Amino acid sequence: MIINARSPYFISINEAGQIGSKLELFIWVGTGSIPATPTYTFTKPIASATQLENTYNISPFVSEYLNAIKPSDVTTQLWCNVTIKRYKETSAGVYSLLDTTNHSAVSGYTNYSGGYNQTPSNSEMLVMANPNIELLYLEGTTYDINVYANLTSGNNINFVYNDLAGGNISIDNFSATGKTVLKIPITKAISGYSKGNFLAIKYYVGGVLTETKTFLVKPICEPKYTTVVCNFINRYGGWQRLNFFKAQTNSITTKGTKYNVSQSSINYNTSVGKTKVINKNGNQLATLNTGFVDENYSDLIQDLLLSQTILLDGKPALVKSDSLELKSSINNKNINYEVQFEYSSDLINNVV
Repeated sequence: MIINARSPYFISINEAGQIGSKLELFIWVGTGSIPATPTYTFTKPIASATQLENTYNISPFVSEYLNAIKPSDVTTQLWCNVTIKRYKETSAGVYSLLDTTNHSAVSGYTNYSGGYNQTPSNSEMLVMANPNIELLYLEGTTYDINVYANLTSGNNINFVYNDLAGGNISIDNFSATGKTVLKIPITKAISGYSKGNFLAIKYYVGGVLTETKTFLVKPICEPKYTTVVCNFINRYGGWQRLNFFKAQTNSITTKGTKYNVSQSSINYNTSVGKTKVINKNGNQLATLNTGFVDENYSDLIQDLLLSQTILLDGKPALVKSDSLELKSSINNKNINYEVQFEYSSDLINNVV
């Protein structure tokens, strides 16, 4: 099972005759062994003789182990292992083990409309990007999307690249075993794919194709403006790239504390002001434009506004735009999104 740790994930214990329950949570990163002792242990008494069920939300504790900072952080920072042991309390302080379940967790989230404890349909492979959105990249560059995979013997993933003209096809096969997050280039860095391509991610179990995710990939030539690269963690818990191809505006804001100066004498120096400012510092702002995009980019913009980890050209940033209109072609004709960011560090270094 794959847990989306930004949404609540509940574990329930509701057994006949229980007077309480215990939950042991083991969390670790990488492919090492399970910890010898629980990372967290939770206990609860039942509410009453007729209300036996105990419920635990484990997401806040799992989220502490997901700490991707930059797109190169994928091996252990985008996912973690979670083992859950459920116990029934049969008498005061005496617990009986009910079951042990193994999970993986990513820093994704789910929508309210889907109900509680939503998980991907495939518990062994998760493509951490939206296949319904075109992947646009600056001509002459490329980037990666993330795929979480728990590959056991006999299972494998193929990455199939077809150029848009249908003249070139390339297949990359990944068949190693174990849990990992793969970095998949969206295109092949050869001339046959310079006009764009389809990328199909195919998952095989025992040689049988069980799932396919297909992306449309297109290059953009931008000769006038300097493209700003925005990388962020999307709703699937993977790194997503959004290129802002068009005009950008940069500005700064400053703040400080103003106070009245006490003069040294009644015959004061007129070159010394009556007020001064202390703790003066500032932030840099950037207002960026996507250029014309498809209507379904609204999902990508939503992911950006809800993301907790954002980089602009490699620098940490926050989305300052608290709200944006999600545009439609019938109302807006050509769709461009303008987003304001604030770099998440002061202009004057004040780290202590």
